[in-house]
Amino acid sequence: MFRLIRWLFSLVIFAIVFWFATTIPLGNKTLWGHLRAIFGTQEAKDLAKGAEDEAKKVADRMRDQAHKEQPDLGGPHSHAPLDPVDAKDQKDLDKLVHDKTKKKK
Repeated sequence: MFRLIRWLFSLVIFAIVFWFATTIPLGNKTLWGHLRAIFGTQEAKDLAKGAEDEAKKVADRMRDQAHKEQPDLGGPHSHAPLDPVDAKDQKDLDKLVHDKTKKKK
């Protein structure tokens, strides 16, 4: 019951903020209009492009570092186990999984 009341209260607050941002003029524009104007400037676009470029550089460096530390990994879609498992252990694991997952009558 409390979650429903809290959700409804949040919904009402969101609706009030949305109404305020889109209808009440602050100077010659609404809050939404000011935000669109700010984020539409060339400086904001340059900032977004710079942040995107820097994030790509960091991701590339992290990917390169991960491959240097563990070069035997076959990439992001590799299904090779990190530790080798011999045939006897594999059979024991298969039996354990089968025993634990079979339906009881």
